[in-house]
Amino acid sequence: MPVCIAGMHRSGTSMVAKLLHESGLYLGPESDLIPPGPGNPEGFWENRRFVHVNSRILKVLRGAWDYPPPVPEDWSGEPLASLRVKAESVLADFAGREPWGWKDPRNCLTLPFWLPMLDSAKVVVVVRNPLETAESLRKRNGFSYALGLALWHTYYQRVCDDAAPAERIVTHYDVYFRDPGTELRRVLKFLDLAVDEDVVERASATLVDEARHYRLTTQDLRKAGAAPELIDLYRQLCVEAGWPDDDGKRSRSGRKEPALAGDTPARSWQEPSPAEFAGKVRRPEPLRGAALLRRQLEEAQARIAELEQIVEAQQAALAEHEAVARELINVPR
Repeated sequence: MPVCIAGMHRSGTSMVAKLLHESGLYLGPESDLIPPGPGNPEGFWENRRFVHVNSRILKVLRGAWDYPPPVPEDWSGEPLASLRVKAESVLADFAGREPWGWKDPRNCLTLPFWLPMLDSAKVVVVVRNPLETAESLRKRNGFSYALGLALWHTYYQRVCDDAAPAERIVTHYDVYFRDPGTELRRVLKFLDLAVDEDVVERASATLVDEARHYRLTTQDLRKAGAAPELIDLYRQLCVEAGWPDDDGKRSRSGRKEPALAGDTPARSWQEPSPAEFAGKVRRPEPLRGAALLRRQLEEAQARIAELEQIVEAQQAALAEHEAVARELINVPR
């Protein structure tokens, strides 16, 4: 059964993907994995072929990872149909390689494209406090807090809309710095993967040594003026993850049971429109993302094409006027 690892950028998806890979989840040949970088020295654990398809999907829909396009009415029709052939080619290389999976935060936005091509799939949703994610994006990309929170909300709302509760497991970033062994076993059990005690022991030794002594909660979200719908979604994800968000003193044994399929609240939040992502929810100058610059370029090119048509019409009118003027000059008096 394929495993899709999803979650907002800067929310711990790489950490979880690494642990699952070390536990036996095949992510593809090493040559296809994106190498570590300054923003992720431990590795991204992303297969560049899946990332390429996901990026193309968003581009075809006139968006990008930091500029989520509107949800298409039909994921199987044009303009995405041509990408399906490429995606099926990627999936074919994983035939017979169970257990296998792929990690890409963009999966939150593209999951409906992939699911029809898979007999069945399980989704691992990695969640982190929205303010911490927004702060990490501010440091790495220069994004405003408003943009970071809007992206967080859009990513998790969409993946919750598209991945049924019975087919997903939510795991919280913070628990890996408190009790990584217990959480890793929980995730592996959901995925029907064998527990490698050596991996559990290494994770417990490494991550607990890096334990965070301060973390943000929904109280901090309220103080920061986050939208009530965002707070409700985060609390729902914490419940699914069994993470005691509001009370840092509660033990892991006091975790709430994950919500049942019928407990998921109806969606009431309207995500920002493309114009709001590009304009009202703006990054500070001069660090705007490439997606916004691309859209500005497209708008400028469209305006240039419009002006060229106007110039051509005026040139034609001028030529006609000059022709009439010449005829008048040549009329015998």
